[in-house]
Amino acid sequence: MSAPVVRMTVHWSVPVGETRPMTAALHTLMVTARAERGCLACSLSTELGEKATLHYVQDWATEDDLRRQLRSDWFVSFAALMERATSRPDIEFSLHGDMRGLDYVDEVRRRPES
Repeated sequence: MSAPVVRMTVHWSVPVGETRPMTAALHTLMVTARAERGCLACSLSTELGEKATLHYVQDWATEDDLRRQLRSDWFVSFAALMERATSRPDIEFSLHGDMRGLDYVDEVRRRPES
């Protein structure tokens, strides 16, 4: 099976004591995301050490589906969770072989829907 062509991947660290509430909040957001048209999959994993590293992935059927998600209240809630990171989150968007970063979010949220 080939890899999805539209994927959002986010890695960030939080204090170990915030791992449980953070993952609970992310699981709630995952349920919401999975119900959205075009969402193929969501996954969350954690690595525990001196701090907790969270790895969150969403796969989308089309780039338009992803863009709709980035413009939604869902993303506002997701961004609020990322703001609790101990260092700058690493966010990547795989778009048909092209890789983009946080600039993609800015571009999508500033550009009106077509």
